[in-house]
Amino acid sequence: MEYEQEFMEIFSRLPVKPIYKLFSSLSKSFSQIPFDNFFVKNQCEKTQLVDDKDFFIQPHTNSWLWCSDVLELHSCIRSSIDGLQVPYSSLEFIARIGRVLASSNGLVCCRNFTNDIKPLFICNPATQYWLEISHPYGFDSERNLRIVFECNNVEKITDDFMLMSIMGASDWGSDPLCKIYSPREKIWKVGGRIKIGAGRNICYETAFCQNGVVYLLSDNGPYFGEDSPFFWPYIVAYDVENSITKFLKLPENSRRGIHDLDCRLSIFKWGNSGNSMRSICLVKLYYNVFSIWVRTDKEKSSWHQVFEMHVQDMGLEGSDLAVAGFTVLNGKVLLVATDSMVYQYNLSSENSGKVEKICGHACGKDVFFHSFSSSLRSCGDGATKFAAC
Repeated sequence: MEYEQEFMEIFSRLPVKPIYKLFSSLSKSFSQIPFDNFFVKNQCEKTQLVDDKDFFIQPHTNSWLWCSDVLELHSCIRSSIDGLQVPYSSLEFIARIGRVLASSNGLVCCRNFTNDIKPLFICNPATQYWLEISHPYGFDSERNLRIVFECNNVEKITDDFMLMSIMGASDWGSDPLCKIYSPREKIWKVGGRIKIGAGRNICYETAFCQNGVVYLLSDNGPYFGEDSPFFWPYIVAYDVENSITKFLKLPENSRRGIHDLDCRLSIFKWGNSGNSMRSICLVKLYYNVFSIWVRTDKEKSSWHQVFEMHVQDMGLEGSDLAVAGFTVLNGKVLLVATDSMVYQYNLSSENSGKVEKICGHACGKDVFFHSFSSSLRSCGDGATKFAAC
């Protein structure tokens, strides 16, 4: 009936929590709507068009063999009536057996510390379903396993999600091999080799996929002479479909102090999934001054600086000047964590001002963020309910 289709269109715009709450209070037939394939697909498409409003925060670690048992989820919207869209038991489940590696459009990719055969899993913490994934054959060590994860929101990738495993280079200067997981066939397929340059180390933890391209940032250590082609840090851009690698220069006005040990660099997505102007941004923290550049021309690799400010001028004071971690959400918000608090600074010119205190946290002095937005998205065939949920 026509009016029912209109209602379903409206309801599909809601987050997961109010959807479950609404339909569970109605008749038995209505309670099955959140599991209807058409409704789920419609809700997932709507979710991709809005900004991520939540974020995971956890202790930062370089070790694949270490579990902190600490995982928190917070919202950027302090006045949210419904609160978080994920049951607390979901956070407990993930933290008990692993840690978050990546998050994309409602699904979360995690390391599983309790299963050596299937050391990875994809889960939807809002619906409390998960799918265990086997270790890619030929990758001999969890320490050398690096993950890039992106739910299907681009035309180039036809599977439900893109999960890439990157084998750490075995020899200095050699190019790492990548494998792509097929959710439908449930196997790892050999991809290409990512040319990373015979110079700098790659910061795999900050790698992400945007518009079918995987971006990786090099380190910025001061161990090359000025005559070396690897004197300046760079970004590796790997086209997944065509197995083509490009090297992107960082903006020239980002170079001051870039080799200092006190200089911290990272790259993030700029814009959400529904934004046709999606790009990448470079964030630099140097002597408590944040600087942000956005890539504006893909062919010429040109950059535009959109932000520069000292943390004191942003509104952080006293002991909060020590930054424990940072990220950019949707190209609109700079999230900054100290050792006990999380702040947000609105980067849009019409709303910029002082930082806003969001929440406290118990993740320590070195933290890592992952943005999140709840959806009904399925983890794929074979997914099961969380244990004890």
